[in-house]
Amino acid sequence: MALHHTARRTSLKPLAIVSLHASPVAALGAGENGGMNVYVRAVCEELSRRGIPTEVFTRRSSAGGPERVRLAEKSWVTRLRVGPPEDVDKGRLFDLLPGFTDAVLTEQRRRRSGYSLVHSHYWLSGWVAARLRDEWKLPWFHTFHTLARVKNERAAEGAVVEPEHRIAVEQAIVRNADRLIASSLQEADDLVRLYSASRQRVSVVAPGVDLRLFAPRPTDALRMRLGLGDAPVVVFAGRLERLKGAEIVIRAIALLAGAGELSKRPVLIVIGADSQNGASESRASGGERARLEALTRELGVSGQVRFAGSVDQEALASYLSLAAVCVVPSYSESFGLVALEASACGTPVVAARVGGVPTIVKDGLTGFTLISHDPAQYAERIGRLLSDGELRRCFSRRSRLVATQFSWTDTVDRLVAEYTVPRLPELRPAVAG
Repeated sequence: MALHHTARRTSLKPLAIVSLHASPVAALGAGENGGMNVYVRAVCEELSRRGIPTEVFTRRSSAGGPERVRLAEKSWVTRLRVGPPEDVDKGRLFDLLPGFTDAVLTEQRRRRSGYSLVHSHYWLSGWVAARLRDEWKLPWFHTFHTLARVKNERAAEGAVVEPEHRIAVEQAIVRNADRLIASSLQEADDLVRLYSASRQRVSVVAPGVDLRLFAPRPTDALRMRLGLGDAPVVVFAGRLERLKGAEIVIRAIALLAGAGELSKRPVLIVIGADSQNGASESRASGGERARLEALTRELGVSGQVRFAGSVDQEALASYLSLAAVCVVPSYSESFGLVALEASACGTPVVAARVGGVPTIVKDGLTGFTLISHDPAQYAERIGRLLSDGELRRCFSRRSRLVATQFSWTDTVDRLVAEYTVPRLPELRPAVAG
């Protein structure tokens, strides 16, 4: 019997998706925009393809553009005017939560719209969703994406410490949400260990990757445009802040240069811009990028390190395909989406063994994972891959194979299963003989 991926009832009420600070229609690669924006957008687009409508509530962060934006055939994004129409420091967003909640409720009453459930993303949205659930009497699902206690427990030296009020809100979400959606088994374990979550109320639903966009592609033109010659390329991609560990990769490149064991010196391309945390952590240096640039000069590798700034998804896929190795040395991750995107491009990954990374990067089979954040250990693994073309090609083939197991179709299959058992039977797919 075949399963049809469309909802049986055309009158199905939309799912209310709360994503206060990560709009799915924001320009990816700019500012704080990243994995959560990708996640919300991809999930809503896939739900729309199945005939399941969604309404995403987010905060307007720019003055221009319409109040509502169509994301997909059955998905809309409502941009609410709460606070200044510009990017706001996440620390200040907490003060806007009551106003944002009122704006959602006002919009719902004005349009007399009804919803079938609430699914919030990140702790700020969870604060809002708790009040929407009480007002609307609907099932409430929550995805954290990152956890304050995990970030604080594994923080890099000099990193911003997450505040106690965030931890208190996360604890309340764990206590009150109907269902917690973790992105990895590690995140589920962290919810139980650090927040005393009931394991029976936590489900693991891994994010996916766009396997058409993130796929091996020709990169000769990009290599020529960057003037790389035949130098091997190492890529780091992520927000520039201590948590993401870009300094570790730079120090590893310096160690490789000093050892002189590689026939050709690699070029490191650092993709990303200062996050709010990065700007704050390294304010004395002029921001995290400025601090890292100074470090390359201090280590004598400024000629080997290129800072590319923020790039969109299309450009990121090209950079990842260009790379011989992608390095993901984060101190903590909920999942590790860039490791999956690199793997989908057939690029071996050297990564910290955190979050969902071990489910993507199979140590010694598709790449290398490390418990340590010692640059020397990263240098050894990167050097091993750069010096052994056959190992690199073998890892590349296996990486792509593993990545094909993480599609957004699979992610939404799991989400819909969570939504429908036993809460929303109208979302269950029809069965055809």
